[in-house]
Amino acid sequence: MHTAAPSASPPSDRLPLRALLLLAVGVLVTVTAEALPAGLMPEMAADLSVSPEQIGALISIWAATVILTSLPLSTALARLDRRGVVGVALAVFAVANMVSGLVPDYSLVIVARLVGAVAHGVFWSVVMVYASSLLAPAHLGRGLAIVSAGGSAASAAALPAATLLAQMFGWRSAFLVLGAVALVLSILIIGTMPASHAVREARGRGRRRIWRDRTFLPVLVLGLSMGVLAAAQYASFTYIRPYLAAAGIAAEWAPAVLLSYGVAGLGGVVLAALIADRFPRASLAALLAGFGAAFAVLCLPGGGTPVVIAALILWGVSNGAVFPLVQTILMRVASERTKPFAGAGVVVLFNMGIAVGPVAGALVGGADAPSGVTALSAGAVVIAGVLAAVGVVIALRRDRPVGSVPGLRREKTSLSA
Repeated sequence: MHTAAPSASPPSDRLPLRALLLLAVGVLVTVTAEALPAGLMPEMAADLSVSPEQIGALISIWAATVILTSLPLSTALARLDRRGVVGVALAVFAVANMVSGLVPDYSLVIVARLVGAVAHGVFWSVVMVYASSLLAPAHLGRGLAIVSAGGSAASAAALPAATLLAQMFGWRSAFLVLGAVALVLSILIIGTMPASHAVREARGRGRRRIWRDRTFLPVLVLGLSMGVLAAAQYASFTYIRPYLAAAGIAAEWAPAVLLSYGVAGLGGVVLAALIADRFPRASLAALLAGFGAAFAVLCLPGGGTPVVIAALILWGVSNGAVFPLVQTILMRVASERTKPFAGAGVVVLFNMGIAVGPVAGALVGGADAPSGVTALSAGAVVIAGVLAAVGVVIALRRDRPVGSVPGLRREKTSLSA
C-alpha cells in the first residue's frame, strides 16, 4: 500500500479540517450502507422477489460479518500505512456497493454485502486511530467529533436522502451513488492525505502479548461500556415506532419526532467537539446521566407528548456526543500497541450491542410493551456507567507516571474534570 502521497509528520497545531472532513464523509457512507436495506425494504423485496424479512437479514449479516472479521483483520493490517488501509477499505466497499446495485439475484446481493461488511469493519477499526494520528493532543476531542459527525449525518440526512433517491430512480441507484462517492473518497484519501504507521516497539516489547500491555484492561473495560450502551440504545430504538404510538403520537407526526431526535444527535456531536478536550470525565458522566434520565422518563406512564419529545431530544444529544467522547478517551488511554484493539475492539463490541439490544428488547415485551424496553435500557445505562467509571479509574491507577495519560489528569486539556 505504498504511494507517493505525503509522508507522515508530527501533528500540526492547526486543525486538519480538510482531512477530517474526508474521513467524516467516509464514516457517513459506511454507516449509511449498513442500514440502507431498512430504508429500501419494499423496493428491494419486490425487485428481488424475496420477503421483507430477508431484506432485513442483510443488515444482520452485515453486523455479524463485522463482528467476526474486524479484530483479526485489524491485527493483520496493524503494521501497514493507516492511510492506505482506510483508502483501500473504502475502494473495496465502493465496489461491493456497486455490485449490490447491479446484480439481479438476492444471493449475489448477500455475497456483495459480505464483502462490503468486511471492508466496513476494516475501515472502522482504523479510521479513528488514523484520525488521532493527524491531531495534536489539544485538538483530539474536537477532531474525532468532526469525524464522528458523519455517523450522525448518516442517520439524520443521508439515509432519508437515499430513500428518496430510491423512490425517484429505483433502489439500485442508491447503492450505485453510495459506491461512487466511496470510490472518489478512496482516491482522495490515498492521493492527498499523509501516511501514518504504528510506532514500532523495541523487539522484546514487540513480542509481548497485547493483554499484558498496561493499557489493555482500561481499553477493554471502556469498550465493554460502549457495547452495553449500544445494547441499551438499540433495544429501545428498535421499538421506537410502537413506543410513539403507545404514547399517543399520531403516525403522521412520527417522522417529525424522529427528525428531532436525529437533529439532536448532530447537536450532540457539536457538543462533544466543544467539551471533549476540556472536560472529558465530567462530560462522560453527564452524558451517561442524560441517557439514563431519558430512558427513565420514557418508561414512566402518562408523560404526554411534550415530555416524550424532550426525552427523545435528550437521548439524541447524549447518543450523538458519547461516541466521539469515548473515542477521544480511548485514543488518549491506549498505547501504540493497544490502539488497533481500541479501534477494532470497540467496533466489535458496539456491533455486538447492536445485535443483542433488539433481542433483549423483544424478551421483555418488544412492540407490545415498549415502556418495559425503555426500563431495560435505563438499567443497562447504569451498568455502562459503572463500567466506564471503572475503566477510567483503572487508566488512572495503572502503573504509569502521573500525567502520562494525557487528558485524564489535567482538567482543561484532558480527562480530568
